[in-house]
Amino acid sequence: MANRGFISILAILVALIFPRIDAFSQDEISGRAIAISGDTLRLKNEEDKSEIEVRLWGIDAPETNQHCETRTGRSIDCGILAKNALKATIRRKTLTCVDFDKNEDGTTTALCYLGDKILNSMVVRSGWAMAYKRESSDYLGIEKVARLAEKGIWQYRFDKPWIWRKRQKKQAK
Repeated sequence: MANRGFISILAILVALIFPRIDAFSQDEISGRAIAISGDTLRLKNEEDKSEIEVRLWGIDAPETNQHCETRTGRSIDCGILAKNALKATIRRKTLTCVDFDKNEDGTTTALCYLGDKILNSMVVRSGWAMAYKRESSDYLGIEKVARLAEKGIWQYRFDKPWIWRKRQKKQAK
């Protein structure tokens, strides 16, 4: 009888000290994706064939209708170039995204992996996105290297994507 009480107390203590493992896990989705913009993709879940829109956490790329300017003053579609760079990177490959959060629009933000490489940092490293300091400072060093090497958008004059969006909203009013 005393053993049964001891075992019950021990079981309760173990449950309190070692909560269920999945309480610490994050949602993980794997599948093929298509690029919607330079920092957003639509991922088709391999398991249940559902689709989810995912914005890459911690980075911000030019919007698809955002333009940049060359040194000679010519306007180019840098938002489309950023989207095409992401598209080329993920083409026909399986991604695994770990769900972090939902932003105010309900969009899922996630850290995505292409094999053992972090896709978010790959996009910043190629110069087609910036570190989005409102979410993270993780990519600031990588951004600096891309900027100094004038990769991607860094070879042009442009408004930071968050400033460009704010200006667009203001003009729409």
